[in-house]
Amino acid sequence: MQRFRIFIESFLTEAKKPTVGIQHIEHPSDRTFDGHKAAQHALTTLRGVAMGRTPVTRKIDDRMSFLIKKDQEGRVGVKYKGPGSEYNFSNDDIERQHGEKPYLMKPLKALLAHGHKVLPNRSGEFQGGFMSTPEDRTEKGGKIGHTPNTISYSVKKDSPEGQKLAKSKVSMVLHTELKGPTRKVAPVESQSEFRSHDDVHLVDHTVSKEQQKLPAAAKKTVIGHISAAEKLMKGHDYGHLAGHEPHLRTYINSTVDSGEKPSTGAYKAHLEKRWNKEIDKVKTEKAKNQKASQRDASLAHIDKNKGAFDRTFDIHHHMQQATNALADSLNKTAHGGVSTEIAGKPSGGEGFVSKGLKIVNRQEFSKANRERSALLRAKK
Repeated sequence: MQRFRIFIESFLTEAKKPTVGIQHIEHPSDRTFDGHKAAQHALTTLRGVAMGRTPVTRKIDDRMSFLIKKDQEGRVGVKYKGPGSEYNFSNDDIERQHGEKPYLMKPLKALLAHGHKVLPNRSGEFQGGFMSTPEDRTEKGGKIGHTPNTISYSVKKDSPEGQKLAKSKVSMVLHTELKGPTRKVAPVESQSEFRSHDDVHLVDHTVSKEQQKLPAAAKKTVIGHISAAEKLMKGHDYGHLAGHEPHLRTYINSTVDSGEKPSTGAYKAHLEKRWNKEIDKVKTEKAKNQKASQRDASLAHIDKNKGAFDRTFDIHHHMQQATNALADSLNKTAHGGVSTEIAGKPSGGEGFVSKGLKIVNRQEFSKANRERSALLRAKK
């Protein structure tokens, strides 16, 4: 329940105004709905990662996103990433700002007390994720681990990583630096500047060039789908998608739950159902007629541009299949020696991040994460 409250609070507050740092990270396949430039960026990123040319990092399924900074005077502050939050430089600051939210106070106090011990020997501001404190950890079968959110992470207790986790007073990941006066987002692709301290278990989210190498068969599958998508993208016009971008994303998410293959006909049925719900919400005949007219125009647009929509879904399919195959292969080579489970069953990690895109098998992690969120909502 605590983690669900954090998720809901983050969602509601982030909807009100923009925040600093990494926000929502897109699936490469969904960028095919945003025009040629966005689609080409996604395709180029996938190919670059598959070929080992483009850096990639592990996406960590943390409990709470936070910011930590050390100023030029050496003062250290931490804050919950949600908008409206301010930096805390003492426990009193944390209690004044989050006194009614112990699920925020506890991790923030642990981060304030210990997080600075691994920061570089310079001023800087970083975004990261809180993983656990000692009481959150479990030991079983010679392994030690924690379950910050959906995924359970564990390592052998007698391994160097396991010993670090066991000794630490806080476990966290620092994946992004906010640089300069504009606080420009810069992915942390090397941990060489971070210091080592027994009190802090700093999760290594980086992926080495060796870990990024794909087996020949996996690379062939990924490149095959990328090439198929690229062929379909040549001469493809994206004008028919204007205004449909958010609806298409909602529809794609529904297919992750249902397991169906996205198609123009199913999207049209999905959109008609959503419009009918909007019509049912309004009371006056005038409002109902107005929305019905908008519905009919939107559905007629799909019929008129069926060929273009079909091609868009074909591009999306190949981009997602390339992403799934890439994520599955990286899960085997770039796990960093960490075992992962979801609800007691072996799984891949949350995925990987490259060039602002997340490389994740939506049929595995995304579906499990959505199912878990639905379960938590039902328990509320």
